[in-house]
Amino acid sequence: MTQPFATPFSGEELMDAGTFSELHSRLAERAERRPAESQPPAARRAPPKAQRIVDLAELGARVVSVPAPTRNAVRPAPVRAPAGPAAAAALEAEIDRASSQEAVARLAVTLARGYASATALLLVHRSIIQGLCADGLEGRADAILFPDGAGSVFGEVAATGRAFRGAPRAGGLDARILRALGRERVREIAVLPVSLGGRIVNLLYADNGPEPLGDAPAAALTAVCTRVAAAYERLIRERKRSAGA
Repeated sequence: MTQPFATPFSGEELMDAGTFSELHSRLAERAERRPAESQPPAARRAPPKAQRIVDLAELGARVVSVPAPTRNAVRPAPVRAPAGPAAAAALEAEIDRASSQEAVARLAVTLARGYASATALLLVHRSIIQGLCADGLEGRADAILFPDGAGSVFGEVAATGRAFRGAPRAGGLDARILRALGRERVREIAVLPVSLGGRIVNLLYADNGPEPLGDAPAAALTAVCTRVAAAYERLIRERKRSAGA
């Protein structure tokens, strides 16, 4: 990773409600639409058997369904990206000049995949946590939607801003989230906050499958979060300058 990283917040108020809502809502809507739009018409007419991930009555969120994994599904190859410091530096540069929040998010999970077997970026907005994009998952990040107060490691990180790294919880909502992501048999997970203007706007999820993450990769993932926050700040500043021109 190239150093130093820009600080995610310089003291100026950037997160006015209108800007925050517009930027994040558009990205969340794109993530929700993409799986359906990418399927051929026949697949949409005859969806596979689905499993319920979030219970409406229990958690106060809408029900989200994802296709149940097939018994013979092909698992993604355990290949990490980027391959080497030069590729990581190139991805960092792309994040630094990305022209949209969606581009930042997708580049971020690719960069983070260089330090873990699977990564995902989740949106934290208006007390809801929603999956946006991922790399290396066997499940679907966009199937995740639940209240931040529903009782989970993800909600705790969103509420406190303190990163979590350790063994995943055996039951409850955390187990259901990992099952939806296709990561229920991992040894260790990390859930890291992306903070902007004193608010947690994203969570970066990462795991290394049956192996521990390790201290150096965990530190690199934290640096990815810092870079993402800096990129968001830049985009908001540019948007404000354009609006004032």
